[in-house]
Amino acid sequence: MGKQTKPVLCLTFDNLGEARDVGLGKAAVPDLAAPGVATGYPKILSLLARYDLRATFFIEGWSALHYDDVVDSLQAGGHDIGLHGWVHEVFGDLDERSARQSVSDGLQVMKLRGLRPAGFRAPGGRIGPYGHTILGQNGFSYDSSVDTALPQAIPLDIDGYVGDGLKRLPNGLVGIPWQWFMIDAVHYFLAENGLRDPRDLADYWGRVLRNVARAGGLVTVISHAHVTGVDPDRLDALERTLNLAQELGFAIQPCASAMQRTEHLT
Repeated sequence: MGKQTKPVLCLTFDNLGEARDVGLGKAAVPDLAAPGVATGYPKILSLLARYDLRATFFIEGWSALHYDDVVDSLQAGGHDIGLHGWVHEVFGDLDERSARQSVSDGLQVMKLRGLRPAGFRAPGGRIGPYGHTILGQNGFSYDSSVDTALPQAIPLDIDGYVGDGLKRLPNGLVGIPWQWFMIDAVHYFLAENGLRDPRDLADYWGRVLRNVARAGGLVTVISHAHVTGVDPDRLDALERTLNLAQELGFAIQPCASAMQRTEHLT
């Protein structure tokens, strides 16, 4: 028998501050006292520091413009920073001009912050018809988006899921896939059958990790500072997940590291 591929947990976090509310016309300026910023981000970063882990934080261009202290803390922690649109617009629904402007403006702000993000995740999840061409033209190395919309209900029987494979995308990009059932907000708020109790979610994600570990696969976890970081029970559920991943022998990595694992390319 050949040597089993080491399982990989791609650890990621989405969103920063009021970008989405700005895009929806519900806010205009940053709120430094907002729970996700004042509590969520410090709690998440403290957890990662305790375990000496690095993650990818996908943040909006507007957020990079206004939350320089948070961006500095991410850089100081050695984390991977990816672009998450401009104001968390539904990227997959944008026309080509608007999609191009979102990426261009976000990159320009990050350049001013001394950043050159290698990766992108489409706000709303879906990359849309123009995204990969635009990303390739702007020098991105990877994309962690999907082409499916959020389902009303997510599968609660996930025994058949054994992980995802990295994808070779157009223009040389690497695609880092994910599943809707591996997102904290989908369970706590969005899916009609989501697991609202953090203990149940930790158990569910634990089943996923055991399946993926046996197959030597790759799985992506998506959390949010304003969802998990502000609630002690949800933060504990994430910590339980990370603890189990370490016990099962996962390489817990940001996207920029995971994309180098060619044994997971399909």
